[in-house]
Amino acid sequence: DPERLSAILESLAKLPVPVALLAHPRLVARAEAHGISLAQGNVHVGRPLPYAGLIAAVLASSGVVTDSGGLQKEAFLLERICTTVRPETEWVETVDTGWNVLVPDPHALSPEEWAATVTRAVPTADPGTPYGDGRAAKNVVRIMEEWKGGSRHA
Repeated sequence: DPERLSAILESLAKLPVPVALLAHPRLVARAEAHGISLAQGNVHVGRPLPYAGLIAAVLASSGVVTDSGGLQKEAFLLERICTTVRPETEWVETVDTGWNVLVPDPHALSPEEWAATVTRAVPTADPGTPYGDGRAAKNVVRIMEEWKGGSRHA
């Protein structure tokens, strides 16, 4: 939707911090077709990054603005605030813990409200481990060894 894209870009351009827009070639082509300039205000356009580069970019950032489901979770796991330009998310834990805020239409917010949302402080409450503690493989090996050594041994 060209109007929505223009509104989102206008909102990003007015942020008081530099914004790296890693634009997919399809987005670049559609913006050009509609006469929309992606690079405006504080928005700096770059190409999409490979996974390791994306993780490095998120770690180097103060936060993420996205419509991507996967990037919301990555931001949470990397302890970077996330603002999601969508009305819903499949990662409700990120919202429940305060690491992610849903903004269906950033243009509906005042520039001050939008800037405050995107540049908000990192939550101080312990987010817990909604996606596990990183020890799944060790636990599987332990359970398999117990199973092999027990009465279920074939």
